[in-house]
Amino acid sequence: MKQSQLGRALFAEQMKWAAWFYGIMIILTLGTTIANHWGILGNLDINSTTSNVFMLIIGLLYSYGFLDYYFKLGVSRKKFFKASLFASVLLSVILAFAMVIMISLFEILVPALGFAVPWTDLLISSGILSFIQSIGDYFISHFFYLLIGWFIGIGFYRFRWKIGLLFILISSPFTGMAGFLQEQIWIESTIIIFYAIFLIMIVILIGFIYRLTKNTAIRL
Repeated sequence: MKQSQLGRALFAEQMKWAAWFYGIMIILTLGTTIANHWGILGNLDINSTTSNVFMLIIGLLYSYGFLDYYFKLGVSRKKFFKASLFASVLLSVILAFAMVIMISLFEILVPALGFAVPWTDLLISSGILSFIQSIGDYFISHFFYLLIGWFIGIGFYRFRWKIGLLFILISSPFTGMAGFLQEQIWIESTIIIFYAIFLIMIVILIGFIYRLTKNTAIRL
């Protein structure tokens, strides 16, 4: 199997999961809106927490699902890594667009139906630059958490659970910094610095994942 074919196959499989995920997200958001309309819930802040968890789970499956399967089909570790990285970037881009479009359509259609949007900071009222930045923010966040999941997954896969637990501890400073950056990223005077820190963390994670994948013994 060629690397490009493998990348497309990985991306296609992940998009099937993403379709189910966003379908559930739409249902939950509609339920939240109705509950807010009836006074059961107050206003909520829309964020990428749920989609980040989804991406982290996909990253975990890279080692325990995809790596075993494709290695037994004759795919090398290096080819698998490159194809997976390609699929990860493409998936993160597509889901970033999907998230922003879903939020925008929701903010337009729900008020037309007589309901209030259950969050206060409306994306559609912030202008085109905010729309573009939101896509960038979601892309970086989604890609980062997929890498975190991949990093933890390959740690457990290679070293088993006792040492694998250390990978969760190692990833904690990364996720802690990511959470801080996501809270501060809209401060215009420091936005470039925040993006640069995210980029550095992403490069470090990719380097670790490549080294671990390259030297991992496949479980037959």
